Amino acid sequence: MNLNDYQEKIEASKIKRSLDEHISELLELFVDLADLNFISFYKFDYEYNVFDYEYTINNHGEIIEKPENTNKKYKIKIKKNRVIYGYILLNKRIKSKKVLKRLLNKIRNHFHKQRQIEKSLYDADSSFNIYLVYEENLKNFCENLKSGLKVLFNTDVISTKEITLYSKELKSKDKKHIIIYLVDGQEKIVQDEDIIKNLNELIIVIGPNDHRISMYCGKLGIENYISINEFKAENIKNIVLDTRKQLLTKNRYGNKIIGLTGISGGIGTTTISMNACDLLAKNIPDKNILYIDLTNTKAISNLFLEENPLPEKTIIDLINSSEFNIESNLDNGLIKKRENFYCITGIQKHIDKEYIEKDVFIEKLLEYISSSSDYFNFIVIDLGEADASNLKSTLYDVVNDLWIVTEMSLPHISKLKTFYSLLKRAGLKDKTSFIVNRFDSQNAISISDATSILNMNDDEKKLFNDMKIPNDYQDLGQCWNYCKLATEYAKNSLFVKKLDSILENKGFYKKEEKSETKNSLFSFFKKSE
Repeated sequence: MNLNDYQEKIEASKIKRSLDEHISELLELFVDLADLNFISFYKFDYEYNVFDYEYTINNHGEIIEKPENTNKKYKIKIKKNRVIYGYILLNKRIKSKKVLKRLLNKIRNHFHKQRQIEKSLYDADSSFNIYLVYEENLKNFCENLKSGLKVLFNTDVISTKEITLYSKELKSKDKKHIIIYLVDGQEKIVQDEDIIKNLNELIIVIGPNDHRISMYCGKLGIENYISINEFKAENIKNIVLDTRKQLLTKNRYGNKIIGLTGISGGIGTTTISMNACDLLAKNIPDKNILYIDLTNTKAISNLFLEENPLPEKTIIDLINSSEFNIESNLDNGLIKKRENFYCITGIQKHIDKEYIEKDVFIEKLLEYISSSSDYFNFIVIDLGEADASNLKSTLYDVVNDLWIVTEMSLPHISKLKTFYSLLKRAGLKDKTSFIVNRFDSQNAISISDATSILNMNDDEKKLFNDMKIPNDYQDLGQCWNYCKLATEYAKNSLFVKKLDSILENKGFYKKEEKSETKNSLFSFFKKSE
C-alpha cells in the first residue's frame, strides 16, 4: 500500500463510519415509528451464504445484548434489485404504513452505499477476477451465470470467447484469477490446451455429461469438471471457497506479510512471532525473513533477538532515518540475526507510544514495508495486544494473514468475541486465523463452548482446531528466564514441535521425510562386508 492508497482508504473509512451511524439512526427511528421493543440486524455474508448477527437496538436507542429466543419473531429482508444486504428481526408483527415503507427504502439505499464503500475499501487488497470463456451457443447461459457470480462473490466477472485477449492481466501478480470454461464439446479445450497448461490459476470447466471430455480435462490438470445438466451455482461457490485462502494470500510481490496480535498482554504473541520467524529462516534458507516489533508497550524482543537490554536504535529511529536499504539500515535499527533473518525491535520509551500512532509515522512505516517487501519473502509483524487504534487498524488491512492469539478462558473468549465481530464488519474475516495458546491449561473451556460463545458457523469452527499450542511452561519458562529463543535452546520442546507443524501445515515449507533403514525379519542373513 502506497501513500495515495492509504489516504484514499482513510477517506473511505470516514465515509463508511458516517454511513454506519446513519444506518443505526434510521433503524432506531424505525423502532420508534413501528412501536417495537427492539430491532436486530443480521448482515448477509455473500461469501459464506449466511446471515451474521451484527447488533440489536432497543426503543431507547441503545445497543443491547442479543435478545434471548422468543416464541415469535418477524423478519424483513433488506435487498435492492438482486443484491441482499441482510435482514432486520422484529419482536412483533407491524402494520404496513407509508412512512415505514419510505423509511425502509432509505435504509436500503444506505446499505447500498455502504456496500459500494466496502468494495472500494477491501476488494483492492484481496480480490480476484473471474473469467467466463464461452462458446457462442452458450452465450445466454454465460450471461445468467455472470450476473449470478457478481452477486455471489462481489467481484469483477469478465465474459469472453478468447482468453488470450486477457493474457497480460493473467500474468499480473496483483490478483489471482478464476477461469471458467463453458463448452458443449472438447474443441475449445483442445484449442486452448497450451494456454491452460501454462496457467497457474484455478480453472473450472462446465460442459456436457461426457466422460471423455472430463478425462481429457483431468490430463491437463483441471480438477474441477461440472456437468452442465447438474450445474448449480453452489457447486462453483464451494470450489472457490475451498481454495479461497490460497487465492487471497498473494500480494504484489508474491511474498507474504503476516500480522500477529494477542487478545490480551502476556498471552504469548511475541514468543510465537519470534520463534515462528526463526523456524521460517531455518527451514527456508533461500528466503529472507523480517520480524517487526510494533507492540505499543516497552518491547522485549531486543532481549531475545539483539541480546541488548538498552538498544541505541529502535523502530522509531529506523523508520524516521531513511528509506529501505539493507546496508544503511543496519546502522539505524535493523538487526541481522542470521544471514536470512532480520529484525526491527520495538519502542523502549513510553512516550514513543504516542508517536507511533501519528499519521506521519504510519505513512513512513507503510512506505518502508512496501519497499522492503521486494527483498523479504516473509514479513512478520508483532502487533502486540489487539485494539482498534489507528496504527493497528491500518495494518490489519495491509497484512495478508492476521493471526489472533488467544487462550481458552472465559475472559479471553469474551474479549475475542467483540474483537472478531469488529474484524468481520471490516471485511477481514477471510484473512483471520486463531492461535489457541496453552489450550490444555487447567480450567480451560472446551472448543465447543468457545465457538458457541463466539456464535461461529461450521466453517469458522475449523479455525479453532487448526492452530493449537500446548502449555509447555517448563521449557518456555527456562528460555524466558535466560532470554533465549525456544527454537535454539529447546528444539525438541512441545512448543517448538507444534509451532513447526503449524507452519508446515500452512504450506510455508515442507520438510523432506527422512528415510529410515528398517531391519527386516531376515536382516541377519545379510552378508557381512
